[in-house]
Amino acid sequence: MSADQQRAALIPIKQLLNDSAFAELGTYSIERPTAIFALDPQAKAFVAETIQGLHSGEEQIEALIHRIFARADLDLVYEASANTIASETFKNGSANCLSLSIMTFAMAKEAQLHSAFQIVEIPEYWTRRGGYTLLNGHINLRIKVKTNSNVRTLFEKVFVVDFDPSARASKFPTQYASEKLVLAMFYNNKGADALLNENNDLAYAYLREAILADKNYPGAWVNLGLLYRKKGRYNLALGAYNRAIALNQDYNTAWENLAILYQYLGDTKTAFDIHTRLDQKRQKNPFYHQMLAEIDRNEGSLESSILHYEKAIRLDRNQHQFYFGLATVYFDKGDFEKSEHYLMLAKRKAGKGNVAGIYSDKLTALSSFVASTHSK
Repeated sequence: MSADQQRAALIPIKQLLNDSAFAELGTYSIERPTAIFALDPQAKAFVAETIQGLHSGEEQIEALIHRIFARADLDLVYEASANTIASETFKNGSANCLSLSIMTFAMAKEAQLHSAFQIVEIPEYWTRRGGYTLLNGHINLRIKVKTNSNVRTLFEKVFVVDFDPSARASKFPTQYASEKLVLAMFYNNKGADALLNENNDLAYAYLREAILADKNYPGAWVNLGLLYRKKGRYNLALGAYNRAIALNQDYNTAWENLAILYQYLGDTKTAFDIHTRLDQKRQKNPFYHQMLAEIDRNEGSLESSILHYEKAIRLDRNQHQFYFGLATVYFDKGDFEKSEHYLMLAKRKAGKGNVAGIYSDKLTALSSFVASTHSK
């Protein structure tokens, strides 16, 4: 079936949003878009204080970014599972990259600066939470000074704000993300959290909101398909996965979930064919091997972990986190010489900046640890 034929055969969105299957749907209060981006008086005061007395737009941006990143001011801590609205992120001091970006976007707007979200096109990469393997997406911000539309600027300085140090040190392509897409991502994250917590009705409430915010965001359709599969609504699950694939034919996560569904339905041949094709594609993805290496390390299979990290490096020799991963595995093995070697390579690959500084600190800590063990 061609992509056009597949789109024509799609189940209508109204039929895929099956509210009647979730009895407690109406009992939940879902954050409104205005609340997600709203700043409370304390956050607004923080912005005003930061830019006070600074007349240059570039100075204002630099000061705002510096204070947001400075732990002394906000004590911000990156936490993958912390999906919070802007005002909560400011108060709580912990959030994931999406919530931190939403807060920063709102602060830049409060300072009358121009900012826009960007999707960072990291190759398919996963982390594990609560026994599930979750696909990681990533987003950052571009901030610049608002200019007079009647004035042409030859060179315009743009600041990129990225809360993931690994992504900051890597050169991945980006594309513009609309506010409605960011809303869909926020609701989808909340829906995924509810799925992990086995709260199916709340998960549906959020995933429904994600689709209403941006029906073209495939991540929400995949999670909705997973929810329907858990509920035994296999036709609806199939429809949700097919809609995700129609939006992005290369969305491997949707294909993988589709294969799992076919396995449930007893169509083992179709499931096997999809898994085989996916494995062939993923063998060429260094981040796939990084994920396998991390799983092996967590399970104590250190030799297998090393092999996967080495495969990741053969596929892409420029990702500092692969070398750091090897350093951690060799540390677990007690081979501190190789651990130091790969930490030094990680630092070299990270270039200049905060990430390289973190690796320098780890090298110092490793040297101190080795010296203390030899003195005993």
